[in-house]
Amino acid sequence: MRCEFLGPDSSLWSRFLADSTHDFYHLPKYVELSTRDRLCAPDANGKCLAFHAEDDDGHRFLATLIIRPLPASCESSTPLFDAITPYGYAAPLLINSGSGPIEPFLDEAIVQFAEGLRAQGVVSAFVRSHPTIPLPMETLQKFGCVVQHGQTVYIDLTQPHEELWHQTRAGHRSEINRARKKGFTVEIQSDWKDFEEFFRAYTETMRRVSANEHYFFPREYFTQLREAIGDVLHLAICHKDGVVTCGGIFSEVCGIVQYHLSGTTEEFHSQYPTKVMLDAVRTWAKERGNQTMHLGGGYGGTEDSLFAFKAGFSHYRAPFYTWRLISDPSNYQRLCQQWEARTGKAASAPDGFFPAYRAP
Repeated sequence: MRCEFLGPDSSLWSRFLADSTHDFYHLPKYVELSTRDRLCAPDANGKCLAFHAEDDDGHRFLATLIIRPLPASCESSTPLFDAITPYGYAAPLLINSGSGPIEPFLDEAIVQFAEGLRAQGVVSAFVRSHPTIPLPMETLQKFGCVVQHGQTVYIDLTQPHEELWHQTRAGHRSEINRARKKGFTVEIQSDWKDFEEFFRAYTETMRRVSANEHYFFPREYFTQLREAIGDVLHLAICHKDGVVTCGGIFSEVCGIVQYHLSGTTEEFHSQYPTKVMLDAVRTWAKERGNQTMHLGGGYGGTEDSLFAFKAGFSHYRAPFYTWRLISDPSNYQRLCQQWEARTGKAASAPDGFFPAYRAP
């Protein structure tokens, strides 16, 4: 088996993606951008890497990561780090071009992955799954801890338009029809001409729902995201009488459309423009030949009002997992003991706050 860590400029990283079903979360430029993202690298100085493994039988494995320095409170005589996947669904990817089973390859790839991380001083890795790109969770469980965080909602775009509309909750259908009659229309903008209005709507929405401060993305986040991977991003804007009522950013990669971020203005919040927007994007995505539109789940994986809103567009569900890998058990234990001595609390098990030494 051949294994190596790749930088964002690696042609091998790009070739792997060209041969696999992936999402925008796996793109080198997105991972590199995420090293400056407060959600992924709050300590800054993160490093963008991908671990690649392959054998002679046509099996290949790729895991995209941000390598972060440990918090200043962690004491160590040598530099230590931990790893996390970028914000979103940047799950490890597999390619099986051979005739043999992939499980033995994946077992060995994960062993080499853990050893490679440890050799680089990486103590642990927190890895998010992708709900619509399959990955053998039972294999990951053998080498770490897998936690299911609830269900997400996706739309099967291969179904006829009539079935998509039939699967839409009756209340949603009624509100969409009512809004259309009032003159709400949707435009998919390649030039992002209404970005400033979208940004205002997004910020107003985060305030309205009392979102965690991490989700108040600054204007620079959106402009840098567009500069990095703009060819796969689309801005959907819902208007009424020429006024922006809501907007959303959607990605389109390998037949997967992701509902990334959206916002509704205070003035039109009660008139259902987001439902009109999602219905229009669903039709647009299907007509472009995509297979899946992933809406995501509720806050923190719960089946809350956000989940209920999304569930009104489809009967299809997919679980979301995180995988917690301790690549250096001795240093992980030592760091947890430091945290316990400092806080007077017991460190969490791997299925709790992870890594435990980063707990507040």
